[in-house]
Amino acid sequence: MESPLVSIITPTFNRAHLIIETLMSIQKQTYNNWEWIVVDDGSSDDTFALFDSYTQDRRIKYFK
Repeated sequence: MESPLVSIITPTFNRAHLIIETLMSIQKQTYNNWEWIVVDDGSSDDTFALFDSYTQDRRIKYFK
């Protein structure tokens, strides 16, 4: 039986400097059946560019 899916929802606004740290923390968890939903409220920093490089991980979903 598959483990339940855990959704991690993170709102963000101009916090590109914290996003990588957050991602590293999530990836270090021993529980693997997760999805990370990031809701960007119109950031003007490099937040989108950071997520663009992680599109290969289908567990990460980015909404602007």
